[in-house]
Amino acid sequence: MAHSQKPAAQTVAITMASDAFSQEVAAGAAAWATAHGMKVVYSNKYPDTATDVSSVISALKQTNPDVILNAGHLQDALLVQKGLKEQNVLAKVYGYSVGPDTPDFATSLGKDANDVFGGAQWSASVKYKAQPGFYHTAMDYEKAIETTFHHHADYHNAESSAACLAFQYALEKAGSLDPEKVREALVGLDVTTFFGIIKFDSRGLNVYKPMVTNQIQNGNLVTVWPKFTAAAKPIYPTPPWGQR
Repeated sequence: MAHSQKPAAQTVAITMASDAFSQEVAAGAAAWATAHGMKVVYSNKYPDTATDVSSVISALKQTNPDVILNAGHLQDALLVQKGLKEQNVLAKVYGYSVGPDTPDFATSLGKDANDVFGGAQWSASVKYKAQPGFYHTAMDYEKAIETTFHHHADYHNAESSAACLAFQYALEKAGSLDPEKVREALVGLDVTTFFGIIKFDSRGLNVYKPMVTNQIQNGNLVTVWPKFTAAAKPIYPTPPWGQR
């Protein structure tokens, strides 16, 4: 998304927690940036139990990046975002692998959460149309969650429901509760749901359903990328601290 804006972002700084998930996400981001002509000017990890990342923020600030990305978890996202404000680190984009889609992010940060980006497995804006039998569209699912639980559906809700759907379809296809038969049915699964395509590669991973990019705008989480799914245009570049 940042690479497609005008003026396009050119440089990237990446911070990451030390757990395997965060490091894999960070490595993927760095590889993508490099492959698309962007320069990774900073990349460093901190302990996944860190309560102070000020030294990492200070070093990052010296590189003056266009894009700042964090690969971590909610507590890391809050810690990094607060640190960036405290040291007045300015960038065109602030993005987190986990955080912005979780209500606690905006609740904890208030206006300082505005204009932050996050990657998500799903949003209510996606345009998939499911086969009959379960929620037909993302909005159908969103309305059901709101009616039942009185809050907006986020991707954690949706992917959990999709996992249950995968088993339902596999059980129906297998016509059995035998684990090997159900597994074989899962291997050959290829269905479109409100969540997107459920299909697995040889490693058992679903690489066929693209993710979306969300942004917090005026306290509301909206999908801004890719364009065919977007409910709003991205706010870019990010305004300075105090103007959000």
